[in-house]
Amino acid sequence: MFTFTKIISAVMAFIMMMLPLAGEETEQKCKPEFTGTFIQSWMTASWDDERWAEEAENMKEAGVEYLVLQSLADKGYKNDGGAWRVYYKTDVDALKDAEYMGDCLEPALKACQDAGIKVFAGLSMFDDFWNEAGLGTLYQEVCRVAGDMTEDIYNKYGEEYKETLYGWYFTPEISNGLLCQLSLGGIIKGINHLIDRINEVDASMPLLMSPFYSEYIAAGPVVTLCNYVRFFSKVNFRDGDIFAPQDAVGAKWTKEKSLEMTWKIYKAAVDTCDADVKLWANCENFDGAIATETLGGILSPKITEHKSNVTATFDRFARQMDVASKYAENIITFSYNHYYSPSHVNPAFINTYYDYLENGYVTETEAPQIPANMNKTQTENGVELSWDEAKDNMGIAYYRLEKDGEFLARIDKYYGTEENCFTDENGDINSVYTVEAVDAAGNSTGKITVN
Repeated sequence: MFTFTKIISAVMAFIMMMLPLAGEETEQKCKPEFTGTFIQSWMTASWDDERWAEEAENMKEAGVEYLVLQSLADKGYKNDGGAWRVYYKTDVDALKDAEYMGDCLEPALKACQDAGIKVFAGLSMFDDFWNEAGLGTLYQEVCRVAGDMTEDIYNKYGEEYKETLYGWYFTPEISNGLLCQLSLGGIIKGINHLIDRINEVDASMPLLMSPFYSEYIAAGPVVTLCNYVRFFSKVNFRDGDIFAPQDAVGAKWTKEKSLEMTWKIYKAAVDTCDADVKLWANCENFDGAIATETLGGILSPKITEHKSNVTATFDRFARQMDVASKYAENIITFSYNHYYSPSHVNPAFINTYYDYLENGYVTETEAPQIPANMNKTQTENGVELSWDEAKDNMGIAYYRLEKDGEFLARIDKYYGTEENCFTDENGDINSVYTVEAVDAAGNSTGKITVN
């Protein structure tokens, strides 16, 4: 009955937040800037101390206070043998035969200690989570391994890095997907086991979770809210634990126009928790690559022009942070390291972010100059296109090419292509080609015809 009362209260609060009250403005809860970042373990497996030190300094300059290391142990698909891979030196019995991929933990702790950055250690994940969520016994096994990892990691590094090893990251990305909703009871059981183990190790260390909302083949907003109220009433959260949902705009599970609604769901749900759980935001700063389309984006996101994940232009990222700042107490991102670090991607993106901070959270709007000396030439390899580099106050992010009005290619030297040229192998010299220069803030020259 108590949970039912909370559900009714949360639904009413959600409805009130959704009502368009004239003249009412939502009070900003935090600044529209990020203070933390996720990083995937595979990315850092080969980094030495020098590379880690460089990245820690990059993060410090960008204002990063928290680093969330994603799963330090991954269990493969059952159909592929279900073998474990580990990204730190472990003594956990269940991981004794795991494939060692390199140490992502101690070098991160060392570099972040020097930079004054707090680290959340990511625990165990399993590939079959996407097929079965909390159904069956595998989820409970992985949660037990996660509990063992907290003790193992704390015993190894808790004393030496007591100011840096800050908390734990629960890696399985629960959502409003139907499998997660069906197995919510099992998910709650696994999380409670993990929290019990954390309390045995050091009850002061927070647990961070980062679920996401999907608009495709999933429970709708009211059902999602009701299930999260149940979730918060059954999980033994402690004061200071952190609920940091992905906004899922980058992965394209959530449309940007739905952001206000999803944050209102999370805010209404977290407010029902008896513990003082912190609502943070995980704003995605990438643009996901979708290879196939089902029913025009009704059952899944629409296909994209780019074939791999790329950095989103900053104008979109700024809008995401602006919405999140109305509901969340803090903003972190996936991922500064993957998509904003000047040691990894085009520096124009982080420079545009710095300009945004310096100008009071206003995104710059100066469009690039038009590319000059654009030419096309018929060769035995096809039609070769070339142009001089466009100039921009912050730097060009990419060039977009069209052929006879249809998308042809995205040109970005930071993602494996040449900077100012392209060969259309199936080209016809009589085709009409256009090029468009886009800067890191999304400003464009417009389409310019190649002579």
